[in-house]
Parts: sequence; structure tokens; C-alpha cells
Amino acid sequence: MNNDSNGRPIILLIEEDDDTRPILKHNLINDGFHVRLALDEDDALDRVVGKNLHVDLILINLIKKTPEEVLSVGRRIREHAKFENQTPLVVLAEKYSKEQEGTDVNIAENDWITYLEEHDQLTKLLRHLLPPLTA
Repeated sequence: MNNDSNGRPIILLIEEDDDTRPILKHNLINDGFHVRLALDEDDALDRVVGKNLHVDLILINLIKKTPEEVLSVGRRIREHAKFENQTPLVVLAEKYSKEQEGTDVNIAENDWITYLEEHDQLTKLLRHLLPPLTA
């Protein structure tokens, strides 16, 4: 794990929406995570490729893209940043049916799509995927 100096897991948050970004970042910090922020795929790649930045999880929400498209973006970032394949990737689905609401779907070994009903659902998934907080 790549904890920050306070023992908090480090999340790379990629969020395009100007209204959602500060709220999500604030909530993640309040939940005990350290957040590295990127606005989109290009910004994320600029921040991580060749910078020796290590993260414990990639959390990504891109506007007007299907969950599968967003998974592909996250996988490219993970690959180009040379993050281990064990680095979990969580996609926040933008649009989904009532039946999907409140579910987390494991797409591949460390690739997840979450269909949020409430913030606590995301916190529970992140804590499941990351080692316990040490601080």
C-alpha cells in the first residue's frame, strides 16, 4: 500500500464535473482517504506518467461515457502510469436503471463499477478494496 505520511490510502480521483468534483473530494477526505485529483484522462496521465506517483486506488467518473468506456480510460491510466494490475479501479456509473441502483459489480479481478444509491455505499466499497486505515 502507498499510504500518505498520515497512513491514509491514496486515491487518484478523476472527475470531470466541476460541481461534483469538490463534493466528492471533500467526502473522500472526510472518510479518511488522501486524494490526488485529475480532471480527465489527459490530466491524469500528465500527473502520473513518469512522476513516480503511486496510488492505492483509481476512482473515475467521466461525463457522457458508458461504464465500459470509463473502464478503458482507467485501464489506460493504470497501464501508462505503470501502476500494478492489483491497483483497484472503481468507475462511478453516470446513468443506470433502478434495478442497478445500490449495486457494486466486479467486472474483472480489480475493476469495479458502482451504481450509487448513496455515499456510504462508495465508502464501504473503497474500504473493502483498500487495506485498513492506519491513522
